Amino acid sequence: MSSNGPHRRQSLDTVSSTKDPGDPATRRRIFEAALRLIARQQGAHVTLGRVAKAARVSRQALYLHFADRAALFTALVRYADEQRGLSEAIRRVENAPSGVAALREMAAMQAAINPHIWPLARVLEAVRAEDEAAEQAWQDRLAHRLQGCRAIVARLDRDGDLRPELDREVAADLLWSLTSLRTWHDLVLLRGWAAEQYERHVTDLLLQLLVRPDRRGN
Repeated sequence: MSSNGPHRRQSLDTVSSTKDPGDPATRRRIFEAALRLIARQQGAHVTLGRVAKAARVSRQALYLHFADRAALFTALVRYADEQRGLSEAIRRVENAPSGVAALREMAAMQAAINPHIWPLARVLEAVRAEDEAAEQAWQDRLAHRLQGCRAIVARLDRDGDLRPELDREVAADLLWSLTSLRTWHDLVLLRGWAAEQYERHVTDLLLQLLVRPDRRGN
């Protein structure tokens, strides 16, 4: 069942961007080199020297584009989001014909995108401990994703599909937590779930927790 009215579109999982300094082609080369190193090392420590060498630029050229390690890896998360199709995945969630369909798209998005996000998140976690701006960028990302979860719950409520005994804020918190990167990590990387298994079981769980029993097929 579709929503009875227009719904606000919220960013589900992005880091806000600013005007980027330097030559765009060189920035892309630096980003791609950093992504290759991070993927190869699965999020282990990656130095600026190794990134510069892999990108075939000098350390001075790298610093012309990024003031420090925190600036590089914060911008790299945004670049990876764009390259891995996060914006398109978010649009599929936002344009889903109903709140229930949006729940299904949300689980599918996490299954597809998180394998690419996880190594970057590990790198950024180390940077966040040393840099206030990087920490704020990550917290903004989490806040944006929570806003997106609230928007999905609001659609469920307008559609008449939300379980009536469930508070909307509680429902958004549950959706936010169960589709988090940490939950994906525990189930897929620690417990060895396949992507299809993760998507199926998380979808089923979300439907059982958040949606009225007679509306789960919508």
